Amino acid sequence: MTKKAVIQGLLALVLVFAFSGCSTVKGWFGKKKSDDRPPEVLAEKGIKELKKKNYDDAIDTFGKVRDRYPYSEQALLAQLKVADAYFFKKKFDEAHQAYREFEKLHPTNKAVPYCIYREGQCFYRQRSTIDRDQTYTLKAIDEFKRLKQKYPDSEYIAKADFYLTRCRKDLAEHEFYVAEFYYRTKRYQAAIDRYQALTQDYPDFPKNAEAKERIQECQELLAAKDKPKGILSKVTSIFDAKW
Repeated sequence: MTKKAVIQGLLALVLVFAFSGCSTVKGWFGKKKSDDRPPEVLAEKGIKELKKKNYDDAIDTFGKVRDRYPYSEQALLAQLKVADAYFFKKKFDEAHQAYREFEKLHPTNKAVPYCIYREGQCFYRQRSTIDRDQTYTLKAIDEFKRLKQKYPDSEYIAKADFYLTRCRKDLAEHEFYVAEFYYRTKRYQAAIDRYQALTQDYPDFPKNAEAKERIQECQELLAAKDKPKGILSKVTSIFDAKW
């Protein structure tokens, strides 16, 4: 065989490799990674990744268990752990959706109380400071209340009560903050309405004594504001009577 023929043969072999694709090359010259590992092995791998805080890898691994082995025992665990991975990754919207999906698909599963508790935490972790909108605080309260109502004997009730107390404190602080804003801007009637709502809805709030003082002060300021009008009206009436 001539040197030219050898070179042509090698070039042809290179072209074969190129058109056959990388996967074929890896299959011939390297060890191909197994894609058919059993659910037990994948689940164990996912748990290790979760413990190491490799959340993206854990989501991917548990996703394989869920999608490839939907009827296995590990599929339930995988669904729950995907939600946990999102939660610990602080992707609270995705976590809430995953917990809620588990709850809907498996309404009688013993992990449902845990899911509801985590759903409440997802909202709690997204709540705003007291000077901002409290939508997430209210949503968190709804979830924790739902847990207490549906599963009063759950092991998560004590934790739910703890977060409920903190949520209510935030709402009370928010109400007081808004009332103070109205007071500072001399919108006294609006301030009175807020202070009264505060003392009625949150009777144990530490600042209620201050709120009641503000109510009285606002009422006096409103009365003083209206008093000159009353005097002017009286003077006008006397003047009209004389003429």
